[in-house]
Amino acid sequence: MSYSLLLYCRSGFESECAAEILAYTAERSVAGFVKAKGNTAHVLFQGHDPQAVINIWNDLQLKDLIFARQIILVAPLVADLPETNRTKPIYNLFLTNFADVLNGRHILDDLFIETFDTDSQKELLNFCKKFTSPMLSELKKNGFIINDKSQRALRMHLVFLTGQSCYIGLCAPKKASQWFMGIPRFKFPIDAPSRSTLKLEEALHVFCNSAERESELQAGMTAVDLGASPGGWTYQFVRRNIYVFAIDNGPMQDKLMKTGLVEHLKEDGFKYRSKKPVDWLVCDMVEQPKKIAQLIADWAKFKLSKRFIFNLKLPMKKRYIEVTNCLNLIRSELDAERIRYTLQARQLYHDREEVTVYLKIEN
Repeated sequence: MSYSLLLYCRSGFESECAAEILAYTAERSVAGFVKAKGNTAHVLFQGHDPQAVINIWNDLQLKDLIFARQIILVAPLVADLPETNRTKPIYNLFLTNFADVLNGRHILDDLFIETFDTDSQKELLNFCKKFTSPMLSELKKNGFIINDKSQRALRMHLVFLTGQSCYIGLCAPKKASQWFMGIPRFKFPIDAPSRSTLKLEEALHVFCNSAERESELQAGMTAVDLGASPGGWTYQFVRRNIYVFAIDNGPMQDKLMKTGLVEHLKEDGFKYRSKKPVDWLVCDMVEQPKKIAQLIADWAKFKLSKRFIFNLKLPMKKRYIEVTNCLNLIRSELDAERIRYTLQARQLYHDREEVTVYLKIEN
């Protein structure tokens, strides 16, 4: 058997995703290579040892990566499917390639039939939707139980490149993205000041589970929003009855100000410091990523906030290296102060030429 890791990513960031998975596998002494073509929204890591690829897949979690949206263990590309009656050959190939991985269990968490997030591939989405029902029927006819959420079941993925070619694979839902195509669907609130509010909403769902969102976003808490105007990120706190110090020389939305939960301070976001610690600091200022990283490190060293979510705007070249350097800067500053922390970064769906970082001070 031959296996690969299929990673979804944002179109245009294939080289960053490739560099990251190569670094991850090299650290674990797993030899292999990547196939990555620009603007295809995916990367394929092919290891020389199939069992080593499975071991990596078992250990790897989406939170370990920055530029990946989804992680799927796949068999070699199927390139010669018939134009009709595809379900039977796909099922047979699925069983042939993944019987050992399934360990005899005919149980699946779900079935996702997808394609890549590019303009050209999106034409296949209608086909994917129509193909889901017959493929589910084929699985059930052969004794598979679908939508079993109680037994740590794996999720089956079919990723179509054309109507006659697809990858067949599995993912572990607890370690991968819960969303179809790795893309969250949040509805834009009509009263929000800007669409940037979706960026913070996605970040809160990516970095915090439901229990953490409930415990760490409680009414009566306080937050600082650096570069707040017009209030897209502030909005996410206000809707949860959290008091916000909005730092920006620009205007804030009138409706937000009328809530009584926002104090607008027309100050420089790089110079402002809170007089006493707050629960959250968020920052979406447009500035060199190293300057933002140093700013966050300065706040964190003095424990002026317990939790941070901030964006790093990326340069045109060496983007993976730049992100790595910024994260290492924060790590070195906090390690020097012997501060315990959690640090994660992800290029969100609502991000563009940027990544979003989450930092939590543990003590």
